[in-house]
Amino acid sequence: MKLNGILLARYFAFIDILELNPRGKAYFPNLVKAAVERYRFAKFPQKIEEFDEVKGISFEGGRSDSFNILKVVVHDHAIYVDTSSSTEDSEGLLHEMLSWLAKDHGLIFDGSMISRCTYVSQLAFSSDSLGKAFSPAVLKLADKLSKRVPAYYRQELEYKPSAFLLSYDPLSTKAGPSNFSIERRADSLYVDNKFFSSAPLPTQEHIAALEEMERELR
Repeated sequence: MKLNGILLARYFAFIDILELNPRGKAYFPNLVKAAVERYRFAKFPQKIEEFDEVKGISFEGGRSDSFNILKVVVHDHAIYVDTSSSTEDSEGLLHEMLSWLAKDHGLIFDGSMISRCTYVSQLAFSSDSLGKAFSPAVLKLADKLSKRVPAYYRQELEYKPSAFLLSYDPLSTKAGPSNFSIERRADSLYVDNKFFSSAPLPTQEHIAALEEMERELR
C-alpha cells in the first residue's frame, strides 16, 4: 500500500457548549477575535446570523504551528475539527484550543466534559492487492458480466469489483459514526489501482487496518 494523500482527518467531540460558559462571563465575539488572531482563520463568523450553533458556527482556512486547519465547526452539543494531516492533530488542536480559551479568555473546560467522540478518516492510496478482496462468487459474477453485456452492447467492457462498504444498522443510532468503505478513485483507470477509503477510525489506525488487510490478502 502506498499512501497518496490524507483528504480529511476529522475529530468530532460531543460536548455541551452551554457548560463551557455556564455563567455567561465569556463574550463570544471576543473569543472569535482571539481565535482568529491565534489560528489565522481566513473565514470566520462576522454577521449575527452566522452565530447559529444549531446550523454550526464555522471557522475555515486556519493554521497551527505545524499543520493547516481546514475547518472548526461549533454546534450546540458538539465541536468538530478538520485537518488534512491526521485525526491526532485534529484532536490535539481541539483540546489545545479549549484549554487556551479557558486559561486566557474565561471559558470552563477540562477533558472530562467531552462525553464521547468519533472520527472520520479519508485517505487516497494505491494498492496492487485489493482486487483480491472479494469472494470467488463476486469475481465470477464480474467475469460473467464482462462476457454477457458486450454481447448486446457491442463494446468490450471488463467488469471488476469497484467498492465495498461496512456499516451498522442506521436505525440503531442517530447521527452515529461513519461507515468504513473502500472504492476506486474517481477519474482514475482501474489499471492504476488507485483507491479512496473512509473510516470511523483515527488516521493511523485507518492506515494500519488497510495495511493489515493487504497482508491478509497476500
